[in-house]
Amino acid sequence: MSQQVEVQEKYHRAKQWEIAFFSLNNSATNLYLFAFGFLTYYATGIAGLATLTVSNLLGFARLFDGIIDPTIGIVMDHVGTRWGRFRPIMLISNIALILSFFFLFNLHQFEGTMLMVMYVIALIFHKIAYSFQQTVTKAAQPALTNDPKQRPIFSVYDTIFSSIGVFALGQIVVSNFLSPRHGGEFNLAFYGEFITGVVVISAVLTVLAMIGISRKDKEEYFGLGEQTVETKSIKDYWSVIKGNTPLQTLALAGGAMKLLAQLFADQAVIVIVFGIILGNYGLSGQLSLLQIIPNLVLIALLTALASRKGLKASYTVSIIFLLVSLAILGSVLFTSNDTTQIFTNGGVPMIMFIVGYIGLRIFATYPSSIVLTMAADITDYETARSGRFVSGLIGTVFSLTDSIASSLAPILIGFVVAAIGFTDAYPDASEPLTDALFTGGITMLIIIPAVIALIALFLILKYPLNSKAMEEVQATIAAKKLDRVKEDAAPNILTETPESTEPVARFKDKDE
Repeated sequence: MSQQVEVQEKYHRAKQWEIAFFSLNNSATNLYLFAFGFLTYYATGIAGLATLTVSNLLGFARLFDGIIDPTIGIVMDHVGTRWGRFRPIMLISNIALILSFFFLFNLHQFEGTMLMVMYVIALIFHKIAYSFQQTVTKAAQPALTNDPKQRPIFSVYDTIFSSIGVFALGQIVVSNFLSPRHGGEFNLAFYGEFITGVVVISAVLTVLAMIGISRKDKEEYFGLGEQTVETKSIKDYWSVIKGNTPLQTLALAGGAMKLLAQLFADQAVIVIVFGIILGNYGLSGQLSLLQIIPNLVLIALLTALASRKGLKASYTVSIIFLLVSLAILGSVLFTSNDTTQIFTNGGVPMIMFIVGYIGLRIFATYPSSIVLTMAADITDYETARSGRFVSGLIGTVFSLTDSIASSLAPILIGFVVAAIGFTDAYPDASEPLTDALFTGGITMLIIIPAVIALIALFLILKYPLNSKAMEEVQATIAAKKLDRVKEDAAPNILTETPESTEPVARFKDKDE
């Protein structure tokens, strides 16, 4: 067989617009994640629940989400319809997300025990629906493209649509338009307008994402196609988790980075840092606007690095620069005599804060974005190792560690806020700056994130799937497909080729 034919069998590519459209599925779910950050203010300020009750129940909901995630992955791996595997799940789960927000943001109509019951049920329902649609973003990527030079492109579109389009522009809209429009309060009128916009835009993005994956939502792009080893029993699924070292390592690192992203995106942290420590909540939106161009430039550079050196290299560099950004922010805040005057006085401290904060937001969110693509690498690694295509399970293992880690975010924030004296409600932007609020803000913005980032850096340095390893993975998969074709054509003839022997041996299933 010619080298050209082997290359064609080794890689299947997606069209640029397909990658762009499919990345909108992550934006569709991130819209709900962004809006979910305002639930604490609704639940305490309007529904009337206590601070620790809200934070602990949010943590419980995310933990529950993580526990059921592997089951969701197994269900997803066994879905097969005339419309494909992923598109039906995307559509049904987005409709379920709409229903979940209808219940979550109407809790004020209940009282006493019924309020608590409805809050817990709505949280659980939301987390199940969210997990299904969010997992598709990871699970479908191996089918979208397996070209290691093309896969990192997903993070560029995801940055434009999610990091900038959802989180940055979303914060601008809330802090500079919606909040002032409603007198600076998160009242019922604010939530009515805000939540309506979220569900409508998310539904549109979901439909576009379904169009993007439609050509690749077919069995021929799932692992070894019809020859994929079937995964049936719990023992089979456990062998995947137990024998896949890259999965274990990256899931832990990804969970740590997810916790960071949740901390920085939580409205309680943003309000304390900008509304109280800096004295101007509107700055959060203005800095989100300033972040757009640097975000595009830095993500383009990190993507170029990933295409040349592999996804591990860009992930590692991002964490290192995150630590640098935290050091810059810390130096500004700790050395300022009056942090509320940093932006009033201008000069070097203001510039340093802007640089540090923009760097923090970019380098904290990039790993959470690119891990979606790295999950596809791990799915391919498992196919090379065992012949199984279990992208749903692998995607939800990441969701499991994400959920466990991010469940700590509202709990950590709740305990810090309660520890500085706010036990009944979260502090709003009208609170005067005190030593306690400054300490709480620094703890959530600098100290806790620095520790978590160091743990993530240690883990990612141990991650084994660099660019060279991924080339061998794809060569192994191509060789296995070729061997299966030869076996079908001449089942009584030994068909192993010299080209396929080495990679197949390296990734041979440990249970064989």
